[in-house]
Amino acid sequence: MDELDRLLAEAMNDAAGRAPSDDGLLTTVHTRSRQIHRRRVATALSAAAAVVVLGVPSVFVLTSRPSEVVPPADPVMSVSTSPSVPPSPTPSSSPSPSNTPSSAPPSSPSVASDAVTLTKGWTAPTFPYLLPPRDDLKAPVASLDRGRLVGFFETTDTRDHADVTVTVSGARPTFSDSEATETARQVRGHAGTLRTVDVSPAKQLALYWPESSGRWITLATDDTYTPDEVVALATSLTTGSTAALPPFQLAYSPAGLVTDTVTASRMTFRTSSAAPGSAGFSVVLRKRQQLNGTNQKIRGYDAALSHGSGVTTLAIDVKDWNATLEITVNGGLTISDADLLRFAGGAEILERSNPE
Repeated sequence: MDELDRLLAEAMNDAAGRAPSDDGLLTTVHTRSRQIHRRRVATALSAAAAVVVLGVPSVFVLTSRPSEVVPPADPVMSVSTSPSVPPSPTPSSSPSPSNTPSSAPPSSPSVASDAVTLTKGWTAPTFPYLLPPRDDLKAPVASLDRGRLVGFFETTDTRDHADVTVTVSGARPTFSDSEATETARQVRGHAGTLRTVDVSPAKQLALYWPESSGRWITLATDDTYTPDEVVALATSLTTGSTAALPPFQLAYSPAGLVTDTVTASRMTFRTSSAAPGSAGFSVVLRKRQQLNGTNQKIRGYDAALSHGSGVTTLAIDVKDWNATLEITVNGGLTISDADLLRFAGGAEILERSNPE
């Protein structure tokens, strides 16, 4: 062995000694893969939101695929309240708080507002339709976007089929892009419209129609399907019930409020009289932000409870997620500090969450 061979052998042995074990390497790769996938889904949802005229319930277009349907994941973070607040019925595995929250600023007096109270648990809204089973078609992934129920049907055969998104809304959809061709089509016994947008790499097709009084359906896909096949897909819809997958597990929810949005990063609630999209109670997982002073210590995390003009906010610095969990109550709603802390104590971040 010459000198170059010897040096090369020593360098390779040294690198092998520093390399992670097989199990450790696999765990690292899987963790990184999940993070990248969640970011891709979040980017796709953000792009889709830009296509829609936000003020009116309308079609929800997905440009990438969400995570496949899985059972609720084990929580990875739980924010627990102090002993001075009534304990939350969180799972017995959740540890007790290690610190007692300090005194919070006094609540602002409410004027012509509705006081929010809490009820145990939360019931997920359900997407009400199914497409006929096919070997290449996965079960739908359901979500809720400002009052619009969305079912995403992912295909595993992208050569002969395409993903399909079905949206159920309470009003006729309105689109932000004007460059489209519209053709009248008969759908499920109703007068519908097939909308075609000529973009690359594939034309986008959206078929929408009034299914019943107060209910519109939009089926969106691309030109992998012919117009007649799109109509056939719409005709084949049957009754189903697929629960929207939440980003958090809630031990408590605001009593009497309607769930308005359920996505990978947020859950929002509104009064039944408020318009969709005008939620007054929101729980949002954001990319980590600097807190403007802290006056709480919740399960070891710094937190800030603040009161403004008609707004109450609890922001929690969740270092494990490199994120900030923000709970906001406004829009004419109020909540006591004790109930807000109790709500936060029962909010557990699930693995499927993705900070926005």
